[in-house]
Amino acid sequence: MHSTWLAATRAKRIVVAGLAAGSLTLLVTLSLQAQPTGGRILSDITVSGDGACKVAQIAFSFPIRYINHFPQSESDELRIQLKPVNVDSMDNQDLTDREAFSPVSDTTLLNNVIYEGDMTGGPYLTLQFSAKTSYTVAQGTDFRSIRVSFHLADVTCPIATSSAF
Repeated sequence: MHSTWLAATRAKRIVVAGLAAGSLTLLVTLSLQAQPTGGRILSDITVSGDGACKVAQIAFSFPIRYINHFPQSESDELRIQLKPVNVDSMDNQDLTDREAFSPVSDTTLLNNVIYEGDMTGGPYLTLQFSAKTSYTVAQGTDFRSIRVSFHLADVTCPIATSSAF
């Protein structure tokens, strides 16, 4: 219970700091960078892309394997089932925690990224979007990340941005 409250408090602080910095960051760079989460599970989240077509790379502190995701192609919430790989005893304790993060900019469609280690059948990574969004999900080549390309459901993106990685 305490770890859930602590994670929620940390996420709120990140959101407040991110809102202040978000406008300036968007003006300075075309690629939207989320700040490092500094958590025990999620180590970094990067959102990049042109216009309405974005790619989020969610990095973990330990190796993970992508298992499945649902809904399959579009929704305002995406749930990704994961399987930790070669986790030591210290990290193993963290696997049942919850960690939440909100990107710095509110122009990405992506509102929240939540690691849910306490869900039956999980752990799960949940992405919450501000509108109905089309997406593809892929395992990162380093086995420490998940890549999600996404865009509004009524927008067409170039194949390089919207295809699986």
